[in-house]
Amino acid sequence: MATRIEILDSDLNFITKVTSPVPLNGKSGAILQYSKELSDFGQCKFRISNYDPAFGSFGDITKPHSFHVRINRNGTYVWQGAIIENSMRTKDFTEVVAVEYLWYLGKILINRTSNNPATNLADGVYRIFSSGTMASAVTTLMTETIARYASTNHAIASLIFGTIENPNYPPNITDGNGKALTGGWNFGNGTTAPQLTFDFHSVLYVLQQFGAYTFADFNIDSNLQFNFKKFLGNDSHYNVNFVWGQQGNTYDFNITRLGQRQVNDLWGIAVNNSGAVLHEEQTDQTSIKTNGILEGVAAYADIKDQGTLNARTQAELPLISTVDASADTFVLTEEAYPLGLYDIGDIISAKVNHTALTYNEIKRIVGISVSLHDTGRELTTVQLNTPLPWQYGA
Repeated sequence: MATRIEILDSDLNFITKVTSPVPLNGKSGAILQYSKELSDFGQCKFRISNYDPAFGSFGDITKPHSFHVRINRNGTYVWQGAIIENSMRTKDFTEVVAVEYLWYLGKILINRTSNNPATNLADGVYRIFSSGTMASAVTTLMTETIARYASTNHAIASLIFGTIENPNYPPNITDGNGKALTGGWNFGNGTTAPQLTFDFHSVLYVLQQFGAYTFADFNIDSNLQFNFKKFLGNDSHYNVNFVWGQQGNTYDFNITRLGQRQVNDLWGIAVNNSGAVLHEEQTDQTSIKTNGILEGVAAYADIKDQGTLNARTQAELPLISTVDASADTFVLTEEAYPLGLYDIGDIISAKVNHTALTYNEIKRIVGISVSLHDTGRELTTVQLNTPLPWQYGA
């Protein structure tokens, strides 16, 4: 197994590889750490010796926002992003922190071009999505973002569209009158169909809210293509198994049951444009019967109407109504499937049979963290959560 750290210029052209990495911690011997997150950005960290010949040949190639990092693992590129920080610069080494490109979408605010509902004038405060499909809203949002970078020498200026899909309304979502919503997602006036209102929010925040309502996923891939998809990953990858036990492929696991966060009677709260408080209650009766009533409140700043509040509360409850919805972690051995055969978003099988713990679950990979030792050994940790039944098996 061979892993190579590559440095790229602002046009994403290869400059050089790092030939003299310095351990991040002298005791552990880890020389590289990188991660990937579903619908969010992962990070990468390493240290390069200040005596690395690349500095003499190419100058300061670790300057934040000017250079990029790419990780090549056995001939396959498994990570890419921009350098954003030199958290340490000593006489011996420079520490490099890089992030995947979605990070930059958290550093640019949405265009606030909608009329203020109170004055019917555009005052630079609101952005209201009240018509068109989710796909058209995402396309417009990203077109505006790319245009704002167009006059700069930044990687986002070269962003192109990959796959933009229009997700369907999730099961059990209703309009403001309690009528079931089906088919492709369309925005409306908040009664006939959901309406979303944002103010001084970042593009990344809005995309994540879009994903929360529709259960859609998004990313920027290594080709600088932006994708917004109904499902990102392989939704029937059950041949990939993470197993703890004899002849397994897992060092350790952490299968949490986070009862402190559990809520099975959820009140969603919002305020409309007139200042009136909106509320919606959703319950998981099976959970209540088993565990008793566990009430909670969630307040949503982007919701200004009853129909959208109903939709969001209905979407939120399944994520917190049982302890089995908690996130799990598996630390893989080198006998496990290598990164590249699985990736962020994939649905896999995870199994444990240990003392009183019997666990055989279909799970979705929502995070991957890799630590490379100076001996060449690699430790991979995968974060898993429970997909909803209608998300897999297609």
